[in-house]
Amino acid sequence: MTMRLAVFGATGPTGVEVVQQALAQGHDVTALVRDPDKMAGLVPNKELKIEKIDLSSADTVEPHLQDKDVVLSCLGSSTWSWSAVSFYTDSMKVIVTAMRKNKVKRLLCVTSWYTEDDPSNPPPFLIRWVFIPIFLARILYNMAQMEQYLQGCEDINFTAVRPPMLTMGPVTDMEFRTEEGQQVRDREGVGGMCRADVARFMLSTMSSEDWVRKCVAVIAVPKKKTS
Repeated sequence: MTMRLAVFGATGPTGVEVVQQALAQGHDVTALVRDPDKMAGLVPNKELKIEKIDLSSADTVEPHLQDKDVVLSCLGSSTWSWSAVSFYTDSMKVIVTAMRKNKVKRLLCVTSWYTEDDPSNPPPFLIRWVFIPIFLARILYNMAQMEQYLQGCEDINFTAVRPPMLTMGPVTDMEFRTEEGQQVRDREGVGGMCRADVARFMLSTMSSEDWVRKCVAVIAVPKKKTS
């Protein structure tokens, strides 16, 4: 079924994959970006609609969500920060307010594994005690705040997609493993996930009821060979 999509963060590496795959699937795609020229250079497709936005307030975003079926957010902050991060909650509150004004219900966004510390399902030792505290703690904390905010938005049918470490590479046909939690335990030794497969999962989930109003950890693993 063809849908009208609005994509935030479309010039980022995951956003570009979402846009390209959505266009290939025949969806009506609008990329909402700060730099339209950059977007046009990244995805030179005449079917793509590109609109310049200002995320400072819902009033500036609201006109761009008219008649949309699904909103996808691939917005992201820098890979690490020494200061407090509020970008994820700030931008999501603007997006949700603009969605409400247009009566748009379906939202998919990207967060990460390990947004919250779960002693029953902890990260590996080095990630939990070295990598997260030094590099990612503030970003993951704000991602967790965004997830909590969305869980309180009872009128928004959100899915927060939690991938592991993101890598670059072409889209695959690998099998998705999912878990409602901080990581996927059954992952056959696979550690990361390419952004193209994150985009593939997001698009496959748009019209599914499986993960509505949930945070889902996901990873792609090779399909088991059949004899």
